[in-house]
Amino acid sequence: MDKKVELVSELLREIEVDLGARDLADLVLRSLVDAITSFKPKEFMEFCPQFDRLVNIIVNTEPKFGILNYHFAKLKRDFNSEYCSSLADNKWRRIVLKRIKTILSEFRMQAEKLTKHSEELDVEGKTILIHDHSHTVQDALIHYKNMGRKFKVVIAEQDYDKTHDNIEKMHEAGIEFQVVPSYMLSHIIENIDMLFFGALTLKDTMDFVLNPGAHGIIAALHVEKIPVYMFMNTAKFSLWHSKPRGEIFIHKHKRTHYKKDIEYDRIKYSHDRVPAEMFYRIVTNEGVLTSEEIQKLFEKKLKQYNIANGNGVAKK
Repeated sequence: MDKKVELVSELLREIEVDLGARDLADLVLRSLVDAITSFKPKEFMEFCPQFDRLVNIIVNTEPKFGILNYHFAKLKRDFNSEYCSSLADNKWRRIVLKRIKTILSEFRMQAEKLTKHSEELDVEGKTILIHDHSHTVQDALIHYKNMGRKFKVVIAEQDYDKTHDNIEKMHEAGIEFQVVPSYMLSHIIENIDMLFFGALTLKDTMDFVLNPGAHGIIAALHVEKIPVYMFMNTAKFSLWHSKPRGEIFIHKHKRTHYKKDIEYDRIKYSHDRVPAEMFYRIVTNEGVLTSEEIQKLFEKKLKQYNIANGNGVAKK
């Protein structure tokens, strides 16, 4: 892998763990606005080659981030070489910044539409279990609270920072909540009415990529016939042929027993994969869908993406 791609890949992975994919995309696009604002060369033709190099890095990171690929593909189509040569030097910066800000605005509108569609879920009097620190899920819960709906939240305790992010958001919104270690959820399953999740992406295999630990919790509630809901912006779709487990990274660390002279490998995985069919409904910016409907929508968007980017028809 190219050193620049490797460096950016590592940086984006770390940011995604802290902020989530949605806020990662927002951060990258806002950073691009700042970079172009301070870009010294005046001629647009000097900007184009450097922007092409940036796009090539973004679309080749490991893992690929569907939401970044989606938006940068739009920008690359807008700022092709033909367009570069036709644009007056004194206008390029204003036009480029306007286009990026338009995408940011569209991106935020999509998030608002998703939150609006979440109103279709009946949460009145329900107890909702959350596990990851999806900001999309947090926004929906806060929206319910602002609407005056009555519900409770159980936070499945996991990673320290993610758990405390959920605690902070629920506390600030005045939402009633409890925290239960994720490995003790079997004791309260009978009190749970529904489970909310966000995800990094949806692959062409119809697997959602989620935080580690998600699969076990979803499987347990699936067996108990407790409905599990996914909240995802369709811009997060991975509109390409996915490599097997290409989005999952293995972290190995040498550890030593706290008391004995024993050294061992500790293995940690970056993400889980969960089939779309295990979700009762998927809440998107285009509506609340079944797993069959999300597959049809994915295939439609994949075809549109390939045509728009000159990739032809995707292989099955």
